[in-house]
Amino acid sequence: MSKLKIGFYSLYETDIKDSYVGTLLITDSYGIPLEFKCTHSVKATAIQKALYGERLQPYIGIELCGLPLMKSITNSPDFLFVNENYLLTMRGKISTPVILIARADKENQDKPEEFAKEGKLLVAHEYNNFEPVEIQYNQDFAKDTKATLEDVNTISANFDLIEPFERMKKSVEILGKTDSKFK
Repeated sequence: MSKLKIGFYSLYETDIKDSYVGTLLITDSYGIPLEFKCTHSVKATAIQKALYGERLQPYIGIELCGLPLMKSITNSPDFLFVNENYLLTMRGKISTPVILIARADKENQDKPEEFAKEGKLLVAHEYNNFEPVEIQYNQDFAKDTKATLEDVNTISANFDLIEPFERMKKSVEILGKTDSKFK
């Protein structure tokens, strides 16, 4: 377990609200960074906005940012956490299991059976202070659940699995203030 590499990928909207920066953080099983990569800001043209419509953000998030970032890293993760549902479809384009993660709602914590019917799993530990998280796998890759669930449960005891997304967002904010390529 100590040799696990965990990926965290997200797409953040920049401060000017018309462009995006993709970020990829690879950590060890204790949340210590091993590698961080991000894209310059990606801004869609007016024509692209019209042609892609509501598929624009998934296109930017997966095709223009996520896949190139995954190809550029030297520390290939054992699984990849994402924080947007549409990013689960990256799994069909990469060999790494992709897991959607979010803070668990209180109502979901009280009704785990109904929660499981939605294809989601609750990850919580009584012996740490981290808030419970909910995870979901791409339904087309059911084998990913069996292959990674034990590791996810183990590492969730080591660090807050949502916190790396906060680190990445803060990094994008800092880059946006210091370098025009990230605005």
